[in-house]
Formats: sequence, structure tokens, C-alpha cells
Amino acid sequence: MTIAIDTPRKQVGMGQLSVGAHDDQLQALLGSCIGIGLLWKKGGRCGLAHCLLPEAPTLDGSLGARYVNQAVPSLLRLMGVRLADYADIDVVLAGGASMFGGRNTRLQVGRQNVEAAQKYLERCGLHVGFCALGGCHGRQLLIDCADQSYAVTEVAVSAQRPGRASNPYAGAIHGHA
Repeated sequence: MTIAIDTPRKQVGMGQLSVGAHDDQLQALLGSCIGIGLLWKKGGRCGLAHCLLPEAPTLDGSLGARYVNQAVPSLLRLMGVRLADYADIDVVLAGGASMFGGRNTRLQVGRQNVEAAQKYLERCGLHVGFCALGGCHGRQLLIDCADQSYAVTEVAVSAQRPGRASNPYAGAIHGHA
């Protein structure tokens, strides 16, 4: 007899953020967007932001994740993290791929998102424990709040022969905070 336990999985869409605890799982599918995952063992919570762009033209203090510089403080606030707790936060970064090709810097949104995430996390004094960034393929970031772990799976587009299905998941990386 097999018993399946259905774990609540929250899909975090573009420009969204989510906070979970206990058995929650937070997941984002990323290309040039960047996923910022915060794992807080002592607080028993995790957060995930799915950021589209590096910096908002102006910040008004509202919660959100469209921009990296908006997402970092928003996640910390929603998770209830105080400045004294920052040393206990483990950060996972994924995404930031070059999905549009070419050398036009305006189209290098992935690289700009990576630079912004590193800059704003460093400003907060948050330690990035794992990065899966850049390249030219998408990634899926999954954060499991139950055991404070993460998994990053590469999503590759491969040429396939007519009539044959392919598995888009090229490889996976797993870790614990």
C-alpha cells in the first residue's frame, strides 16, 4: 500500500513573492528573471521572490517583487525578519539567464538582475549560500519549508526528432540551508 502525502506547493509567478512555513513548498520557473530564496531556520519560515527587473524607478515602500530592489525588503518584512536575525538567513539565487541572445546590453536583463540581486543582498548583509545564475537556459527553483532545503533544476530546450518526446529537465542541484 502506498500513501501519498500532498504537500502544499505554491507557484510563485513573475513579479510575485510568497512566504511559507511548515510543509509549504515554494516554486518558480525562471529565465532571465531572478529567484531570490530566503531560508530562515530559526524563524521557521522561507520566502521566494520572482523578480523581472533589477531596479524600480522609484520606491514607495509597497510590497512586491517586480523589481529586485523592492523584493529583498518585501521578503524580509513579510517573513518578520529583524535586523538582528539577518545573520540567520540563508540565501539562494537562481535564474538570470540570457534568454534573448545577442550582445545588446539592453537585452541582457538576466545579467542586470543578477548584479542587482547581489548588490542589494550585500547591502543588507545577507549571505548568499548558493547561486545557479546566468547561462542561456531556464531553471526551476523549489524551496521546501519543511526541511529548509532547495532544489534547482535546469530546464533545457533540446532539439528533438519528430514524434519523440523529450525531458526538459537537464540536471538538478539540491541543498540544505
